[in-house]
Amino acid sequence: MNTKRILVYLLSFLCVAILASACQAPKPASISNEQIREMADNILVSINQDDYPGFTNDFSDQMISTFTKQQFTDLRTTLQGASGNYVSCQSDPTLSNQQSYAVYQYKCQFEKEEVIVTLVFAIDGDKVEGLFFNSEALRAIAK
Repeated sequence: MNTKRILVYLLSFLCVAILASACQAPKPASISNEQIREMADNILVSINQDDYPGFTNDFSDQMISTFTKQQFTDLRTTLQGASGNYVSCQSDPTLSNQQSYAVYQYKCQFEKEEVIVTLVFAIDGDKVEGLFFNSEALRAIAK
C-alpha cells in the first residue's frame, strides 16, 4: 500500500513539474522585438527589391553559406508569384521556443494574401538562423 501511495505522489509531482515548465515564458533572442521587427522588414523589403546582400545582412554565417544567390532568386520568384510583394507586418511577433531556438512569427500582408513569416534565432543570439514562409498559396504550390 505504501508503494502505491509513493508512486501516486511521485507521478503527481512529475505532472505538476511538467505543467509548470510548460507555463514558463519563452526565452527570447538577445535583441529586442523592435530589432527583430527591423530585421524582418529588411529581409522582406530586400526580397521586393531583388537585393541579395541586404537579404542576407542579418543572417548567421551558417545561413549565409547555405542560402545561395540562386536560392534567393528562386525564393523571390516563388514568393512573388504566389503572394505578391511584401506590404507590411504586424508590430509584435508570436514568440515560442523549439529546443535551443527562439522562434518569432509575424503575420505579414503581401499584395495577394497574408503570409506567416518565421524568423529563428539561437536563444540569446542576434543573427537569423532560420527563415520560413507559410501561406495558403505557398502550401498549394508545394503540393
